[in-house]
Amino acid sequence: MAQAVELAKRAGDGTRPNPRVGAILVKGGKIVGAGYHRKAGLPHAEVEAIERAGIKAKGAKLFVTMEPCSTYGRTPPCTDRIVASGIREVIYGAGDVDRRNAGGAGRILARKKIRVVKGILREECEKLNEDYRHWTTKKEPWVILKLAMTMDGYLVVPGRRWVTGEAARADVHRLRAGCDAILVGAETVRKDNPQLTVRKAFRHSAECRNVDGVQPWRVVVTRSGKLPKGANLFRDRHKERTLVYRRKRWSEVLKDLHRRGVSRLLVEGGAEVAKSLVKAGKVNEVVIYLAPILVGEHGSGLPQIERWADWGWRETVSSSAGEDLCLRGKLGGAK
Repeated sequence: MAQAVELAKRAGDGTRPNPRVGAILVKGGKIVGAGYHRKAGLPHAEVEAIERAGIKAKGAKLFVTMEPCSTYGRTPPCTDRIVASGIREVIYGAGDVDRRNAGGAGRILARKKIRVVKGILREECEKLNEDYRHWTTKKEPWVILKLAMTMDGYLVVPGRRWVTGEAARADVHRLRAGCDAILVGAETVRKDNPQLTVRKAFRHSAECRNVDGVQPWRVVVTRSGKLPKGANLFRDRHKERTLVYRRKRWSEVLKDLHRRGVSRLLVEGGAEVAKSLVKAGKVNEVVIYLAPILVGEHGSGLPQIERWADWGWRETVSSSAGEDLCLRGKLGGAK
């Protein structure tokens, strides 16, 4: 099962809105087939493993990180393929939180005399898809807050267009490519006139590639509704992908984005938006790019980030982004 977990991770963010799933077929103590789900609409992990095993799937054990699907979606039910292949035992880690599938595989496979074991490495398997589980059960996108700041907590440095370096900015485009929408406040539109597009192709897996032309939604939240008509968001070739929410509560915005199919939302600015979302308990994950700069009282924009170290971080990791430091973690207090 641990190997199946590692297989599932290969998909990155390319499966959304589907979960990341890995599968391995074992027969006679040897792996005879393996696969992972790569992109919505392509074969699920179980089917890929079965196809690679061929006739060796008959009599084998299937290890899969999530309960196999048992209903029709973009593809036929995996339970049908499992039964037809002659697999004798299915061992899965996490249950599916989608009500259409939850518990269905066990009942269907048991009727076909296929042994089912569940809950193996359950915690590890569930961690693979925290965003999917949140999107499915809460009916809101998984919210990622991105901040670029100085070492003393400022978001704006006088005389500099960007706080961080080129490598960090390139990494932000990778973040964008893994999300369905990018959100900013009205002040960011007025001051920065951003494009909020993915301007480079990123490969999540062999069959899933984000390219220019398939862009995330651009989302603007505003109280006054006073936005510059000449802004890029309203004039470029992706203008139909721009949404404006005026005087809406966060729950209203997030529920509406869910209805539009947004499973992962990247929040890029500005300071008031960040504080408001964190206070409302709507931030699931934070990515902070720290530039090796100290500006003191000359900086602006969320000084000291309101004790951001006390936000209830968990599963934090740090990495380099060129000359900058990237801190990434999940927030324990998200609702």
